[in-house]
Amino acid sequence: MSHFQAPPQGDFHSYADLTAKQAGHLDKITQWSEAQCAHTDGLDGLLLLAREIVPDVSHFFSGKLAQCRRGMGVVEDRVHRTSADYAKADDQARSDLRTIYPDALPHFPDIGSLPGAHRVGNYTDEDVPLKEPAGAEDDTEKNIHLQLLALGRGSELRGADKVFTFCTGQSLVELLLDPLVGKYGRLKYLHDAYDAMGDAVYTVAGTLRKGSWALGSEWQGQAAQGFDSYLFRWTMGMGGIGDAAKEAAKAFKAGYEAIVVLVHAALREIDKLIKNEIRQLAEQAAEMAAGDAAIETVGLGPEDPLADIGAGVYTAYKLYKIYKIVRAVITAITLIEEIFQKISEAVKAIQSDIRKISEALSSPMPSVGSLINDVEQRGFEFEKSGGWSSAAGAARIGLLPAA
Repeated sequence: MSHFQAPPQGDFHSYADLTAKQAGHLDKITQWSEAQCAHTDGLDGLLLLAREIVPDVSHFFSGKLAQCRRGMGVVEDRVHRTSADYAKADDQARSDLRTIYPDALPHFPDIGSLPGAHRVGNYTDEDVPLKEPAGAEDDTEKNIHLQLLALGRGSELRGADKVFTFCTGQSLVELLLDPLVGKYGRLKYLHDAYDAMGDAVYTVAGTLRKGSWALGSEWQGQAAQGFDSYLFRWTMGMGGIGDAAKEAAKAFKAGYEAIVVLVHAALREIDKLIKNEIRQLAEQAAEMAAGDAAIETVGLGPEDPLADIGAGVYTAYKLYKIYKIVRAVITAITLIEEIFQKISEAVKAIQSDIRKISEALSSPMPSVGSLINDVEQRGFEFEKSGGWSSAAGAARIGLLPAA
């Protein structure tokens, strides 16, 4: 058995109190996941597919955070039991203490025996700010919205829409504008929400590490090693949740940036179409209406055979020109729909990237030794320092103990 050494009673209580405070922080982060990270408002048009994944991923994080919240109650209870048993100062009680914590991970070191570990941590709580995202209506989204309004209100589109619908059975507005009505800033909002969640979880994990390292550094023996390993699993597992949140944030940001570029490309093509073929179609429709009225007022009237022949020839000629323009409009719409298809593919890519997060949980995780080295060399909130891979770190969620 390792050399026995116990921390002062006050330090057990300090760590238990710190654990209780982290439970409060986790409550707040869980509420954040259930609210800000679950927003689907504005995911309309081509963004509709994203509605499927947003609630699912929010629910995943809420579940993991709730597990951590319950775990903090378990840790607090075990630390208090440890303190009470050590206070009895009886060999049997100290022997029973082995059952309070699970067996240590294979090759897990006794923190108290590490060189230079003594008193490097502390029991100071850290604030966990969760800054509200700026909002779904960013400048880019407002610009897109204003362009759509301008295109929809244009006389050319309104003038051509009835004729196009008569010829094809489809509306130009529904084909060209309705797919773009979504609020693209919602994707940026979700990025900001998950990014803030990741930082908040990192802070909680770092605070718990700091306290457990402080307690573990002045505690040796089998129970101490079990405690060190047990809290290592909690703090690294929480860090993995933070990593997964960061990966979710990246997925929404990458999707937002790719989709906005495509939306602007579609708007340029729609604007070009309106200024050319659709304007021509509107002009032909207006001329045809004016021509029909003129024939009616020539003097012979619609009951006169000559007026009927003239109207028929005029109408056939105009209809030919209109159908020719309609075919050109359809060709242009086909090209625009190819851009719409790329936007849909970019939305599906968000779904795919989000699903990869859950697949990462079964990936190989960093070794225990490398993670301990990260703490020693880069500090208790090492995930916030440069060079840490959240993609690889997300697998640490698998370290979370049952709660």
